[in-house]
Amino acid sequence: MTRRDRLTDFEELYMEVQRKVSAEWHKRLDPLISASQALILRKLDKSGPQKITILADGLCITPGAVTSLSDKLISSGYAIRKRDTKDRRVVYLEITDPGRELLNQYRAEVKSTVKDFFVGLPDEDIDHLIRIYQMVLRNIDKPKEESCE
Repeated sequence: MTRRDRLTDFEELYMEVQRKVSAEWHKRLDPLISASQALILRKLDKSGPQKITILADGLCITPGAVTSLSDKLISSGYAIRKRDTKDRRVVYLEITDPGRELLNQYRAEVKSTVKDFFVGLPDEDIDHLIRIYQMVLRNIDKPKEESCE
């Protein structure tokens, strides 16, 4: 089998795995919160209160998208808007305790889902997958600079 044949086989397999993983991911995780909302909550939990523009830059999405996602988080009680004490024009988004609880549930479901995906795979194979994905990511990132484009 040539390298080209191997890559074609991999492409087909990858597309099928990606489609099935995505479907399972949405089935299990979307009832809790969308992936984009989870990214925002993770960033807020890790870095503390953030301006919308900073969140947008860090997540490589538009400020408008962050505002829309934030509105949903706020209306559900998972985040709040806070004004800067020194400059009332500046508004921060902050995770709430219910937001942290939801994020912990989300993280637990992610761990459970990933565990189910890899059941029966020896640790050595998982280590190989990690190494391979790291190399692929380096290849993808190599020609690009640190940007969202």
